[in-house]
Amino acid sequence: MAGLAVVDSTNFSLILGTLYLVVSNRRPMSRVLTFIGVFFSVYVLVGNLLVAGARSLEWDETTFDYIQLGIGVALLLYGLIAPRERRTRYNAEGTTSIAGAVGLGLAASAVEVTTALPYLGAIAIVTQAELSAPVVASLLVAYNLIAVGPCLLVALLYSRSENRFTAKIDAWLQRQREKRKTSRTGLLVLCVVAGLYISSDALFRLEYFGLVDIPDGAR
Repeated sequence: MAGLAVVDSTNFSLILGTLYLVVSNRRPMSRVLTFIGVFFSVYVLVGNLLVAGARSLEWDETTFDYIQLGIGVALLLYGLIAPRERRTRYNAEGTTSIAGAVGLGLAASAVEVTTALPYLGAIAIVTQAELSAPVVASLLVAYNLIAVGPCLLVALLYSRSENRFTAKIDAWLQRQREKRKTSRTGLLVLCVVAGLYISSDALFRLEYFGLVDIPDGAR
């Protein structure tokens, strides 16, 4: 789960939203923390609801194995066939209110939660484990703290050195405008590794559809 959370922490849209709030507001800390807090809260809530919903359906372990396998294969395919570069969109003009930061956090959550393959993989792993609700909630909180870690780091760096940090961000964004695209090779490699791990773990429990004889002691 920690490895999947690291993959999720490379969420470029979340980081870009944080940078946008930093450079477009004179006092951005409240906006940034609101944005991150909304995103974090929605993800934790959705994760707990998905775990509770899956358990209430009383699916057997094999069903969860197939779900995990599907998520792992999707993550693997995404890492292999997704474009290595994509265009970035950024507009640093104007200021953002607290309500605007809440809206930005909700929008980011709505977009990302439907495509959060690493998070869905982590939820599948947690659902299969025989853990109490408080433990599941704690694991999902820890997962999402790792996922929003880079954004919290951005906020911390800004609070320590506002002028120097803002200048560096402006320079970085200017380079992105000139290049008009951002390499995602590292992220896609992480997706491939995570997909392989999730898929192989599910295949092992499914005994490779009966094609491989697994000793009882290894199960």
